[in-house]
Amino acid sequence: MSRRRVLVVVAALCVLTCAGLLFPAVQKVREAAARMTCQSHFKWLALALHNYAAAYGDALPPGTARPIDLPPEQRLSWLVLVLPYIDQDRVYKQFDLFRGPSDARNEAPTSARFRHLICPSSGERDYDNRTETWKSPTPLTHYVGVAGVGADAAELPPEHPRAGVFGYDRRTSLKDGFPDGTSNTLLLIETANEPGHWAFGGRATVRAFEPGAAPYIGPGRPFGGFHNGGPVLTGERLHTCTAALADGSVRSLTRATAPEVLEALATAGGKEELPAAW
Repeated sequence: MSRRRVLVVVAALCVLTCAGLLFPAVQKVREAAARMTCQSHFKWLALALHNYAAAYGDALPPGTARPIDLPPEQRLSWLVLVLPYIDQDRVYKQFDLFRGPSDARNEAPTSARFRHLICPSSGERDYDNRTETWKSPTPLTHYVGVAGVGADAAELPPEHPRAGVFGYDRRTSLKDGFPDGTSNTLLLIETANEPGHWAFGGRATVRAFEPGAAPYIGPGRPFGGFHNGGPVLTGERLHTCTAALADGSVRSLTRATAPEVLEALATAGGKEELPAAW
């Protein structure tokens, strides 16, 4: 092989090697930016919930709205109730609050899509050349209210030790509804597991930690599933999950977070002991 060909081959190998090293770095930067955006979404929603509470006697919204004679999954969601506090008063006023989201009279507002309700790492929304496209035909949310622990958590009374913030027919008071403390209680959490329509109650927008489903965080698990830290050359990816606490703060949980810690955080008055550095 001639000297010139050797140099060409060496140069090509160098380019490929650099590209191979650069791609993971670029992916990590993109994922970090997406994770920060996701965290800002949670802060925005938590603030909206606190503003709602300030307007309604310091009580957070119920997990579902009217009409209460329908099953929870056919009622309007808590997200509908906070629309005025996320600068969507126009959409809110289009709802007939005495009818379910499937009712023909609510067809227009339930078709609305909100980028702040989806995880930017999901690939659900694409914006290119001033054109917005969505992957799913359903207006989804990846952010759900935490109901507590157990399959029946959303149906428990407020004082039950397994009850979390969001119950189908209960409202949690910011004044005295958190024996565990607002800084030790989960308010919202993200999920890639069968996300639902943002305007519908039930599992679409309210979910509990069910002990039989542990471990809770990671791809294919009940919560998280979007943020994997990007490609890695060695070792395992660190899957993280964004969550908001009832005091309005936002945390990144990981798949290494113990199930019993997550279950303790899911309740508002379980009086569980938490490790100092959870």
